[in-house]
Amino acid sequence: MNSVVAIETFISTGTSYARDSGDGWTFITGDGSHVAQHEHTILITDRQPIILTESNNILN
Repeated sequence: MNSVVAIETFISTGTSYARDSGDGWTFITGDGSHVAQHEHTILITDRQPIILTESNNILN
């Protein structure tokens, strides 16, 4: 059975907590540090998982 899974991580340069700014898009931190979201989308197959976002070269 095939499924698609999105793994979303949030990374901050300072604090451990971020909150939505209220615009439905922007995250902010209490200490003013930077925060970013990164996602990998994975297709789970009967044989092996396929990382669909692997070709985005974000880690290269």
